[in-house]
Amino acid sequence: MIRTDFERNEFKCPISGATDNLLRCRPIPYEAADEEDVTVASQEWVFGLPRGCLSYYLKSRENGICFRADICRMYSRGEFILAPTFKTYVDAMNFMERAGIKDRKENDKSPRRPLTALSSPTGLYRYVFIPCTDAARALQKEFNMQPQTDEDLNGGVNPARNKPALEGSDQFPIVECYAHPYSVSTFANKKFWDHSTTLIAQWHACSYNLVSQWRLKRIAPPQWFVDEPKFGEDDSDLSGTEASGYLLCTPADVVPEPVTLCDSDVSDDNYRKKACIWLSSIGPEFDPIEENPPPEPIHSHVQLRRSERLRNRYGPYAPPSPPRKAPTSPARRAPWPPARSRDPVHKPPAWVKRNGCFPTSDFSSNDWAYFRYGVALAAPMDT
Repeated sequence: MIRTDFERNEFKCPISGATDNLLRCRPIPYEAADEEDVTVASQEWVFGLPRGCLSYYLKSRENGICFRADICRMYSRGEFILAPTFKTYVDAMNFMERAGIKDRKENDKSPRRPLTALSSPTGLYRYVFIPCTDAARALQKEFNMQPQTDEDLNGGVNPARNKPALEGSDQFPIVECYAHPYSVSTFANKKFWDHSTTLIAQWHACSYNLVSQWRLKRIAPPQWFVDEPKFGEDDSDLSGTEASGYLLCTPADVVPEPVTLCDSDVSDDNYRKKACIWLSSIGPEFDPIEENPPPEPIHSHVQLRRSERLRNRYGPYAPPSPPRKAPTSPARRAPWPPARSRDPVHKPPAWVKRNGCFPTSDFSSNDWAYFRYGVALAAPMDT
């Protein structure tokens, strides 16, 4: 699978820059989805989640930080705290005002903005690194963390108290990561109670104010949302075709590296090789519609209406409409070169030249295989 730049940076320690020996920390533990139903509903409402989807959020990137293993253990023990910058806090509070979650009428079931809408264009959020032990202070000296900017400091004003920030507030550096401020603030609020000074209490107040929006139900969900069937209880299973979908977030400059499946270093168990071997065995003349004809449709027992135009032309018994021909397989109507010259490496599909990554109306299973995996399903084995 191809990873986007966002995904590549996700598996990178935001402090050390390490990409190996990583552990993922979950600021909000999985057990949070097992709390009282009203508490869970309040959190889902503020987060902009469907009813019953808190457990899915807890497993998402927004509730995870990949640290180098030793740094991850330090963070879990509270040896340092990540807290939203004053600017991040202001953005989060302003977002709640326009997310459609406050002061809702009981019958208002219009959509809310999901918490991901708060993300920056890079997907990263800025947090203050507050060391609480000598080992954490050593991290601050060891790694060249970026300092806070005047914007991070909200122009020198503590937004939680609307008072000037205390002297020394700018001594804490910045850490950027993908974890959402809601999650980071939840974990920070717990650790701040064990490590409180007048200086760091400024960020404690910010974290507390954010968490209290759902913990103290300052933003309470309407009753219809609390009573709504949870996701997973009333959803339906999708077919393989419906559930697959397209992933459109791959940058245009990321092109899958073609794979020569005839090479001896490609294992016979490789699923891409298996797919190509299977397709080569059935040949390009194979039509899955003819081999597996669909069942006859069930027609409604109602009298069909005939238009005045048909009645005048054919009389009261107009001929039936011609039978609709079943569509051909997407793999066969793909805009590939003729079979004798199927070479996607030297003669790529039209969409490669046009836009590089976005599916078109002719985007078929051939294109999808080449786009995502670098495999030409319609090509012979020697390509």
